[in-house]
Amino acid sequence: MRLSRRQLLWSGAGSLAVSATARADVTATEKPTIVLVYLDGGYNAFFSAADGYVSKNLYGCAASNVRDLGNGVVVDASTIGSLPDPVLQKMATVGVNHRASGHDFALQYAWFDKGQSVPLLLANALQGTAPFRCVHFGQAPARGAPHRAVNGVAMTAVPDLSAAIALVSNETAGAGRPQLARALEASLAYGAARSQHSPNALKKTWEGTHSLINALKQPPPPGIDWNEIATAYGLAPTDTSASSFTSQLAGAELMIKAGVDVVCVSSPGVKLGADFHNWDTHGDGTGNVSREMMRSGILPSLRIFLERTLAMQGRNVVTLLWGDFARIGGNTATASEHGSGTSATVFGKRVRQGSTGRFDAGANAGYRLPMGTPGYAGLWSYLTAVAGAPSTTMWGANPHTSLL
Repeated sequence: MRLSRRQLLWSGAGSLAVSATARADVTATEKPTIVLVYLDGGYNAFFSAADGYVSKNLYGCAASNVRDLGNGVVVDASTIGSLPDPVLQKMATVGVNHRASGHDFALQYAWFDKGQSVPLLLANALQGTAPFRCVHFGQAPARGAPHRAVNGVAMTAVPDLSAAIALVSNETAGAGRPQLARALEASLAYGAARSQHSPNALKKTWEGTHSLINALKQPPPPGIDWNEIATAYGLAPTDTSASSFTSQLAGAELMIKAGVDVVCVSSPGVKLGADFHNWDTHGDGTGNVSREMMRSGILPSLRIFLERTLAMQGRNVVTLLWGDFARIGGNTATASEHGSGTSATVFGKRVRQGSTGRFDAGANAGYRLPMGTPGYAGLWSYLTAVAGAPSTTMWGANPHTSLL
């Protein structure tokens, strides 16, 4: 039987509709993970919203050294703009008008909401079932401030990857896992009274041991190959130190594959030659130090991480890159002060390329986001939306709808 042109068109439209539905179903069933990569001290907006500096010729920004990605996203060409095109196509700039120009308040707003830990609130919103719901590498976010459990969801420190590798390795499968879990439960019961007497001092031990017990009670997740992960990041498989930014991102990938909901990675700064530079880049009015820190200390391993996580099957990994605040450029080569907001960068499969973080450098080289730009609640709402959180969160509807 011959089909008419109209029948063929309807048939094709039906096929497209099925495909779109199938794609939506696949996205909806992918395991979400949010990765928080924080540059402790500041995140210069020329990385994510360079056009705001070009008109004032601040931080050396000019039409010749920025890259227009389209849809309102203009980035520094030698840093963020050097990422592969498939990664940049899944990147957005999100404005956060948090109104804090001091480090203490900026850190508090970035990591806590009304006294509750934001990473744990995010993990709670994602409703995962893995034994490790939220982990951090290096010092706890907000320079070691306590992150108390939210609805039983605790933050686990990963000072070394060897234990994590053993827990997720098929080599540790078998009867020994539940036996070890029972032994640890008995140990916890024996020390319960002391833990309750000093809950803050013993917080990490108490919560970490519970997470370990939960992990031992479950079979190891399938298909995790640490040797392959380490090699992809240029690490020796025997390097489980989790002390460098590269090893921490490799560890983040390991934990993503183990089913974690939220991963926190903080960079205190980068060593350039013999000198260590932090991200509070006072005196870097040209932006040259910030650019080199990003090029040498962050992007090599971040590029690998983003390429691999965006390509993961069955995972929807959303990565946030940001810091205390943007920088206010001055009229001298040394001025680089604190802004009162940030133009954060988000990568993810469901991210629509665009920007709500373009700012006006201002007559006095200030940092001004558009009127009505949301604060951190808007960012957290956007992250949960783009990650595909199962239900509406405490932050309400996503105000950055153009980026999803």
